[in-house]
Amino acid sequence: MPMLPGTAVPLPRRSCDSVLAAVSRPAPRMPDQGDLVEHWHEQGLLDEQQRVDLGGEPA
Repeated sequence: MPMLPGTAVPLPRRSCDSVLAAVSRPAPRMPDQGDLVEHWHEQGLLDEQQRVDLGGEPA
């Protein structure tokens, strides 16, 4: 088991459930943050079906 450098204290370990809960939590939208899916669609990188599949609004 890995130890904190210079000590006999083991590194804290998080449970799988706590890690999954942390990475599953939606991130809050920042002010003036654009929609990346819409931006990719406007740039021609996504077609209409890909845009809808990624959660964009259907036209």
